[in-house]
Amino acid sequence: MTRLTNHLKHRAKLLSLVQSVNEDDLPIDKWQESRVLNYQSLGVTATEKFQSMQAKTDVVKRIRIRFDPKIDQLESRVMIAGKPYLITRLYVDDDRNFEELSLNYVD
Repeated sequence: MTRLTNHLKHRAKLLSLVQSVNEDDLPIDKWQESRVLNYQSLGVTATEKFQSMQAKTDVVKRIRIRFDPKIDQLESRVMIAGKPYLITRLYVDDDRNFEELSLNYVD
């Protein structure tokens, strides 16, 4: 079992979807910062690029983080260096206690 302590050098912000009400009492969806993620940057493989094109998405970044069961593709986003990213794929490795996120730009 490898330890991730020295590999998770970079920091990102995890954004969660919350519902609130605007000044006209209309419900709106808002992205709120929930916590800081320490991550390791991984390269995007050619196979993953090809598979993402099949699904009509474009994977631009892959990161490895510690396992967090609260992160999902629909209600979570990642902000790195001020840019928000969608989570297009989530790979969980329960044995090693980490997960990999494939990220795409927000439209």
